[in-house]
Amino acid sequence: MQHGPVITVVTHIASSPEEVWRELTNFARYAEWHPTLRFVDVPTEILPGTRLRAQVSSGTENDGEYGFTVLHYEAPRRLVWEGGIPDVLMGKHSFILEPRADGTRYTESEEFTGTAAVATVEPIRSQMEEDYASYGKALRERLGSGH
Repeated sequence: MQHGPVITVVTHIASSPEEVWRELTNFARYAEWHPTLRFVDVPTEILPGTRLRAQVSSGTENDGEYGFTVLHYEAPRRLVWEGGIPDVLMGKHSFILEPRADGTRYTESEEFTGTAAVATVEPIRSQMEEDYASYGKALRERLGSGH
């Protein structure tokens, strides 16, 4: 499989990996803190193979409902899901939580593959990096607010 563009952003969060994980995987409450993502009909149990559906509202032509399949779910360390149009544009989205003495190193990354990956991602790479950084910041602020 050919590798495509990757967007990666690292955020320091002054909360334990367990606290970050709890908020990150509370899919039913994303709309309370995430700037663009709202999960719908969240299953009660999340395991590899679980299908998630989310509404993306970023004010662009990419808004709409998307489906994701959980590939990896290792509490409180790693979550990976994948979605898109096979062979055209797929995104493998991962979240890695690493304990630090003063909190958690939170890495959000997405690797894009498919025939349209480069043409779709590269022209908007800097905007995507800013957006992903805002997601990490929103999660950090959510945890700082005591929720």
